[in-house]
Amino acid sequence: MSDKMMLKKAIAKRRPAFVRQEGHSKVKLGLKWRKPKGYHSKIRRKFKGRRKMPSSGYRSPKALRGLTMKGLNPVLVRNLADAAGLVAKRDTAIIAKVGKKLKVEMLKVLTGAKVDILNILNPEKFIADVEEQIKKKKEEHKAKEEKKKKSKAESLKKAEEKKKEKQEDKTEEEIKKEQAEEQRKVLEKPK
Repeated sequence: MSDKMMLKKAIAKRRPAFVRQEGHSKVKLGLKWRKPKGYHSKIRRKFKGRRKMPSSGYRSPKALRGLTMKGLNPVLVRNLADAAGLVAKRDTAIIAKVGKKLKVEMLKVLTGAKVDILNILNPEKFIADVEEQIKKKKEEHKAKEEKKKKSKAESLKKAEEKKKEKQEDKTEEEIKKEQAEEQRKVLEKPK
């Protein structure tokens, strides 16, 4: 680790926890920092032995601001072009909210380039899990489609059987009447 990173760690270690006035005793206030506005506030007036207020003296060196503790520059990756442009020794990736397929593709590119990824702990496991999910989903979809085709074929068979049964039930006279009606319709076609 470089001297600058050691300095940043030392400064971070010395930096106090900035808690709002009465934040440690009143739960509803919480521990987040709020500047004291009271006229008699001992913290605002910076009395000895009181909590510290944030000031510019607690900042890390300008060259190291925004870097991770490893000294890498975090970069938000939204697409494959962003992923391809990262350098392993200089950058670390934060993958944006994207779909699973694109995320898997970006992870493959990043792991191939040996770039650290901040928001996914185990990229190899994540890739394997997502590919398994996609495969399972495809199989389910395929099974559903096959079931749909089978049910459609069965319903067509049943309809044909019913039609045949109806035709068998009809007497010869009814069949002759239907044929006569069909002939009349053919002859009476409108022009």
